[in-house]
Amino acid sequence: MIMARSALPDNPIIMQAFYWEMGTGGYAEHFPEEKNLWELLSARASELGRWGITSVWIPPAHKGMGGTHDVGYSSYDLYDLGEFDQQNTVRTKYGTKDQLHAAVDALHKAGIAVYYDAVLNHLMGGDETETVTISTRSPTLPGKEADVWSRFRFPGRQGRYSDFQWHWWHFNGTDYDHRTGQTGVLLFKDKNWDATCHQSDSYLMGMDYDYEHPETQAELIRWGTWLVDTLGVDGFRIDALKHLGCLFINTWVDRVQEETHQRLFFVGEAWLNDAQELRQYFDAVASEQMYVFDFPLRETFRQLSDDPLFSMRSLVSAGLVNQPGYGKRAVTFVENHDTQRDGEYPGLHRYKYHAYAYILLRERGLPKIFWKDLYAYGMREEVCRLMEARQRFAYGPGYEVADACDDNVYAYVREGLPREPDTGCVMLLAKESDQDTVKRWLPTGRPHRDYMDWTGNQEYTVTTDEHGWGEFAVSCSAADGWSVCVPR
Repeated sequence: MIMARSALPDNPIIMQAFYWEMGTGGYAEHFPEEKNLWELLSARASELGRWGITSVWIPPAHKGMGGTHDVGYSSYDLYDLGEFDQQNTVRTKYGTKDQLHAAVDALHKAGIAVYYDAVLNHLMGGDETETVTISTRSPTLPGKEADVWSRFRFPGRQGRYSDFQWHWWHFNGTDYDHRTGQTGVLLFKDKNWDATCHQSDSYLMGMDYDYEHPETQAELIRWGTWLVDTLGVDGFRIDALKHLGCLFINTWVDRVQEETHQRLFFVGEAWLNDAQELRQYFDAVASEQMYVFDFPLRETFRQLSDDPLFSMRSLVSAGLVNQPGYGKRAVTFVENHDTQRDGEYPGLHRYKYHAYAYILLRERGLPKIFWKDLYAYGMREEVCRLMEARQRFAYGPGYEVADACDDNVYAYVREGLPREPDTGCVMLLAKESDQDTVKRWLPTGRPHRDYMDWTGNQEYTVTTDEHGWGEFAVSCSAADGWSVCVPR
């Protein structure tokens, strides 16, 4: 197997290579190739590499309780990657294990790292029930007995890769009593919810892992190490981070890293829209290898999309990415499988290209783009131009030009590399207004150079003066109100 580079390259870009409805509903009619994601990734690996994608986040590839209909978050058997007849299917929603291996190999050959979506909060779809006593502190059925689906034998796998079997004592609680049909939060006797940074978020769903149980810890660490060794993944996206015990996550990251020869990448999903809260959580999950998704920045993009009174000055300090000491480990994004889901979460309806320009061209932050935007929503051409601008021009120190940022316009400059005169760029983002265009005098650090708008939204040439300043323009329109000027 060809291993991808373990260190982050210059100007890296992550691609989330799936979305919630992939291969189902109306999308199955218009994109039939998405019914087998692994084969599709094999076919498109070279294309993604040419676009400048340096890593791909794949969905949970293990067998879920829902079989071929399971997106992967209702985890049943972490070791079944589409190989065994379990939950009424051999393949997962995305294909078979052999097809998954082929996809990882193809991505590696294209120089693209692969990040696996690790669901470390729960199991679901147990093979048998066990009788447990519910804690008197439980909000549901306190002090009573319940029959819960806590026995996981994995009969289809028959002990291959791991002979470990799960019992009720490996979990803290669940949400369903089979005996009475009662639903709710059921905490088991003599158990406690694991210490998270937000105790109100301790329980999420399914059979909740007890991270204090040594057998639970050992098996999850064993699985993470097995996945790196077997599949050759280069890192992990950790699901539902704020519901997981902080101490265990630090241990899991460190132990899985210790067991492999390559430098792994870890990014956690802590859905906290307040930058201060996310910063505190980031400090609690103390592993130096951990990145986090910048949900506060994405919340700012939502406000830009929804609020006509939004001030573009807010982009100067928005998100975790602009917090001193945190920006380099913030994964910035515009949409994901949760924020943009049909019928439930519509996503950003305005200024989405503005948001992509912001995350792709600034100095701080590791940008992630979304498969659904490029392929299902038809944004591929424009986003690919922005990705190419990132690869070719977005180098050197970056900064906002304070005098040029106001309620309607955001201005940002990348100086470029000293010995690379064709690098550097000037970005302007504008809201809709009564004006057709606005202009701003901005410094480039490149005297007597001609600049053109790489996006094609402005058809003009800017020639900088002897001090490297030039007058740059941007349209005041949601449709094309972003401009990225680069050395001609």
